[in-house]
Amino acid sequence: MPDQITIAVFDRTIEKFKEVLLQEGLEASKCRDALKTLNELIHNQETADQMIDNDIIAITSALMRHRDQEVREQAALLIGQFSIHNRAQPHLMEYTFKNLKEILEDSVQEVRDAAALVYLRLSVTAAGCECIRDTMSAESMVFSFIKHSSQDGLSIEKGKYLILLLEALSNMTKDDFGIEPLLGKNAISQMTNLFQVEYATKNLTPEDHKMICQLSLRVLGNMSINHDGKQECIDNKVITACSWFLHDSYTDSYEDSLNASLVLMSCSIHLDGKKQMVNEIDNNGEPRIIKLIIMRLMN
Repeated sequence: MPDQITIAVFDRTIEKFKEVLLQEGLEASKCRDALKTLNELIHNQETADQMIDNDIIAITSALMRHRDQEVREQAALLIGQFSIHNRAQPHLMEYTFKNLKEILEDSVQEVRDAAALVYLRLSVTAAGCECIRDTMSAESMVFSFIKHSSQDGLSIEKGKYLILLLEALSNMTKDDFGIEPLLGKNAISQMTNLFQVEYATKNLTPEDHKMICQLSLRVLGNMSINHDGKQECIDNKVITACSWFLHDSYTDSYEDSLNASLVLMSCSIHLDGKKQMVNEIDNNGEPRIIKLIIMRLMN
């Protein structure tokens, strides 16, 4: 009996939150606090199911366009909690993605971070990756990544945002369906540029720049497996850019060297890739990249 009472009370609590969030003229602070509480409550499948049944996804998705930045942030964070639940997928497809894509370009960094976190959580499941692809969100993610990592757009507070997007892209690009939306968008060129351009090292913390390089290598490795992705990597001289990660004076990360090696291995299957591997000559007249590979093997 006590369990039944508890369940009944809890059911009415979710219904009460729904009533609160639907009130016209609700103060922003009360709306924010209600969303925060829902974020704390949604800790298992049963809780998520009750919220889905009470239209919380539809209500919260609309609140991502709220005038108050904290409400938009909390709404996005709550949507992120739903992203790993299978029952939520149809509701997310119907109500969420239009506004979610828009707040990738929100004027407030914390809101953009929350939106990127939603995509990261979606990207860990096959169903979530399908949602991203079918709503053309991958294109929005790539364009946003390029914009905010460009020389004019990059600043130190954007490191977390770029890392979240790259983590999501890394998960998505494990098959051709996730790779194809990124092709021909200058994503490969931009990720390659970030390895060495001065503005990237100047406008990011060392830790964020290192992580962005690691994740970019991972995404490039995934994309280079695809036929068209491989050609785009070759056209953008990715082999040369990645080869520096084989040198221990450039990085002390085994993961960097491993990911760089995967890119080189994949691209060198192509004849033009082989040529890039051997045609770059060092001061001694020897193929620089081949020597780096041999040195890394010896170490």
